[in-house]
Amino acid sequence: MWCRHRRYRYPHTCLKRLDSGAFVKDYEEANKEVEQALQMSLSEVMSEDPRFMEKEAPPLSEEFPEGSKVFFLGEHAYGVAAQITGTTQDSLSVVLAFFPSDKAENEEFKSVVRNRMSEHYFASFKVADMVGASSRAISKITSSFMVITSDGQKVNLGLSLKFEGKGMKVIDYSRKNNKYWEFSEKAVQLIREYKTKAPEVFRAVERSGDAMTKSTEIFPNEDSDARVKELKAWLATKGVRDFEPVSLVCDQLKKDTVREIEDLQAKFTQGRSASAIKKAIVKGIPRQAVLKPAHAVYRLQNQRFALGDRVTMVQDSGSVPLSAKGVVIGLNAKSMDVVWDVPFMAGTTLDGRCSQYRGSTVEFNTCLNLTIAQYIASTKPRGPPPQQSQSPFKPRFGPYPAVRPPTGQPPVAGFHPAPAVANQGASVQILANPNRGRGGYVNGRGVHPNGRGGPHMTNGHHRVAVSMEKQIISQMWLLVGALFREALGLAVGEGHSTLISVDEEGL
Repeated sequence: MWCRHRRYRYPHTCLKRLDSGAFVKDYEEANKEVEQALQMSLSEVMSEDPRFMEKEAPPLSEEFPEGSKVFFLGEHAYGVAAQITGTTQDSLSVVLAFFPSDKAENEEFKSVVRNRMSEHYFASFKVADMVGASSRAISKITSSFMVITSDGQKVNLGLSLKFEGKGMKVIDYSRKNNKYWEFSEKAVQLIREYKTKAPEVFRAVERSGDAMTKSTEIFPNEDSDARVKELKAWLATKGVRDFEPVSLVCDQLKKDTVREIEDLQAKFTQGRSASAIKKAIVKGIPRQAVLKPAHAVYRLQNQRFALGDRVTMVQDSGSVPLSAKGVVIGLNAKSMDVVWDVPFMAGTTLDGRCSQYRGSTVEFNTCLNLTIAQYIASTKPRGPPPQQSQSPFKPRFGPYPAVRPPTGQPPVAGFHPAPAVANQGASVQILANPNRGRGGYVNGRGVHPNGRGGPHMTNGHHRVAVSMEKQIISQMWLLVGALFREALGLAVGEGHSTLISVDEEGL
C-alpha cells in the first residue's frame, strides 16, 4: 500500500558518555537514514526504557565517592592505579601508587616483538622465481603432499605451510591476502633447502596429477621407501611437524616469543619491592582525567592494539583481577589474547601457548593500552578534552574464506552450515567398540562403571591429586593478592605508611 505521509529517522545505536559525565543518545550517520510510514511511528513514548534514557552529569561526589578505585589518565602517569581522596564541585583529588620503571618495562616488551624474524613476505609466484621452481610445485610442496610407500602407507612430504581448505596459515611463515599466498624469508629459505635436499620431489610434484604419487615414481632407481623415510626425518629436524597453524583472520606470537615475554615478566616481578613504590597526590583534576572501571565500556570503544602492547585490566567485572598487567600475544576479530604477569584462578594456557593460569582472551574495551597512550587527558580543570579515534578498531589480517572451521576454533566469517534435509528418516547410530578407547574405560580413556575414572584410579591417588590442586590454587591467590596490593599501593614494607586502605577480606 502506497503512503503519502512518511517520516525519516536516524536509528538509535547506544548511549554515549560525554566528557562532562552526561549520557546522551547516539545515532547513526545521515547516510543510514531510515524511511518509515507515519502510521508506524510514535510521536512520544509513554513508558521509556530506563536503560536508554539520557541522564545529566551527576555530581562528582556521587559519581566518584571517596575511596573509589580509578585509573589516572594524565600524561606523566598514564594508566596508573589510583584512589579518590576528595572531591569539590568541579575537580577531584587522587593518590597514585606506581613503579618508576613501568615505562621502561613497556618498551622492553615491545622490543621482544620487534625482534621477530621474517617481517618481509613474498608472493607465491615470486617465491617460485627465487627458488627456481614452477608455481604449481610451490603451491603443492607448501601444503600437504601425500606419498604412498610400497607397503601402502601414506607419508606427507609437504612442508604444511598453508591450509587452503581449512583457512589456516603458519605463524611467521605464511599468510594470504585477497588474491594469493605469501611466504616469509624464513619459508623461502626452507623451500630452497628442501629443493637442494630432494630435487626429485619437486620434479615429481610438477608432473603429478590429482592422484597420490607413489614413492617408486619419485625415486625409481633407489630404495624408495628408505628415501621417503629419510626425508620424513629431515623434515622433522627442520621443525615442520611443530609448526603452529592458526586462522587466517588472526595474528599471534609464536610460542618461543611468548616464552621470552613470560621470562621478562618474571624478571620484572621478582625485582619489585614495596620500597620501590612511588606515591603521589594529585589535586584539582577534572573528571575526564581519571577512568572509572564502570565507564570503560563507554570510553574505550575505539582503542587500538598491536602485538607486544602492554595492557592493564580496567574492568572490575570478569575473571581477570582489576589492575592486573599483561602483554598482548594475539589479536582476533573482536578480542585479544593476553598473557598476564601473574597467574589467576580462571587463567588458561591459550591452547598451550603460555604457562598455566596465565592467559585469557578479553575484549578490547576491558583493557587500557599502556604502550600506545590514546586517552591522555589534561589535568587542568578547564583543559581541552582528550582526543579520541572515531573509527572502530577492526583488525583484519587476511581474507575471510567461506570454509568450515577446524575443531575447537570459532567459525570464520562467511561460513554457513548446510541446511537440514527433511524426511531423512530415523537417525543412524554407530556402535563403537568399547575396547578401542571410544567411550569404554580401557586404557583410562573413559569412565569406569564405578564412577572413579577406571580401575587404575585409586582413592589414594585421588586424594593426592585434590591436595595438589588445592595447593596450586592457594599459591595463585597469594600471587594475585600481592599484585593487587602492589598496583594500588597496598604492599607496604617496614617503616612505610599506607596511603590507601582496603578490607583484606575483599581481595
